[in-house]
Amino acid sequence: MKKVKDFITRDLTSVTEDTPLKEVAELLSLRELIGIPVVNRENEVTGWISETDIIASIFPEKVQIENPDVIHFMNLSHVVKKLTQVGQIMVRDYMIRNVYHVKEDTPASDVVELMLHKDFKRVPVVRNKRLVGVVDRSSLSRIFLEEGSID
Repeated sequence: MKKVKDFITRDLTSVTEDTPLKEVAELLSLRELIGIPVVNRENEVTGWISETDIIASIFPEKVQIENPDVIHFMNLSHVVKKLTQVGQIMVRDYMIRNVYHVKEDTPASDVVELMLHKDFKRVPVVRNKRLVGVVDRSSLSRIFLEEGSID
């Protein structure tokens, strides 16, 4: 039976709660990631920050979409104000705090179930509460295609 350790990405890209969202947005873009773990000084996972969280920090709650190519903002002055403040907004203000994570010996089938039920694309992998990598849907897909099964 395949375990997380068989397909973990040992990418320790992470940020802290004190990282400005602007830096996170640049990091996500540069590394072509959709989200990354938030860790403390001991490298323990304390949260998760994603593109969606960053977008939510900038745009107002009500966005009206009449045409997929044109977005009408209900409060344009709010958007302008948020864009000027984005360098001052910190991860701690928008991160998800209750983060699901898995251990290296977690069965692959359990990870698949978690990702499908929660619609996760990436999940942090921990050992003794410390970040050791991430597992993502593309890794699971690759294993399935190469071996025909994740078991």
